[in-house]
Amino acid sequence: MNTKRTFFYTMLAAGLLASCTNDELADNPLADGPVAAQVTADISQTLTRVSANGLSASFTAGDEINVVADGNATYVYTLQDNGTTWSAGDHPYYFKGRGIVSFQAWYAAPTIKPENNVIEINTKNQTVSSGWNQWDILATPVVETDVSSPTVAFTGTDAFSHVMTQVTMVFKKGDGISDLAALKGYTLKSLTTDATFNTLDCTLTPGTTTDDIAVTGIEDASGEEYTCTPLILVPQTVTGTIALEVAYNGETYKAELNAPTAGLQAGYSYTYNVTIKNTELEVTNASINGWHSDQDTYNQGDATLQ
Repeated sequence: MNTKRTFFYTMLAAGLLASCTNDELADNPLADGPVAAQVTADISQTLTRVSANGLSASFTAGDEINVVADGNATYVYTLQDNGTTWSAGDHPYYFKGRGIVSFQAWYAAPTIKPENNVIEINTKNQTVSSGWNQWDILATPVVETDVSSPTVAFTGTDAFSHVMTQVTMVFKKGDGISDLAALKGYTLKSLTTDATFNTLDCTLTPGTTTDDIAVTGIEDASGEEYTCTPLILVPQTVTGTIALEVAYNGETYKAELNAPTAGLQAGYSYTYNVTIKNTELEVTNASINGWHSDQDTYNQGDATLQ
């Protein structure tokens, strides 16, 4: 009898152990081996972003995003030809446990290469033909998930957005000007031109260098209106006005641009319309548009003629 009871209890214990083990396996996504993070990504509230082939309103096949896990390791994911799947090839992020993992991501033009996890930004020298848009860096908020839900979704409110600011100048011919063929360039005076972007926590820190930003290389402004390629600038507080100088027909025309009251903010695009007259510049209100639109909050600026 004791032998039978011993056998019975042994089998019961084994059954309970097997049941517990099966339950643990069912509740543990890592039981069958490593689980890789799956990534989805969109660009939020934007018109364009810089790519290897120019500008695009969305990510395209071949684009690479840099996914940072827990702020200390970066994994490169590439958008595949189907336009929806992001792959890290043989080097995806693998969940190491069942705890929450924080993810962030950033994107920059292919020419931008960080050193020691930092991108050094210098917006001083910009031309119409090249280099004007290389500093268009995008980043995401922090997204948290764990191995039980391994998809990291940089979409919706967690999608990529611009960390820099954009300024566009639209030049128009005015009284005494036949066309804009003699327009050769312009300069924005005394702006912050340097910054650092930390690729591990996706933060931008403006620098302390103040300089003039001269735009040269305008060669095809032969009509009655010419829209310059936008400037990608460091977000910054601007007190009062921004001095503008325009090189036209061997002369330098000057005006003061009233900056938006909130300054030049990350993710916003500002457009100034500048009419060149025979003796002066006339600048209309600055419109806030493009990347974000919030004209009810951010006041528009007028120009004071010199």
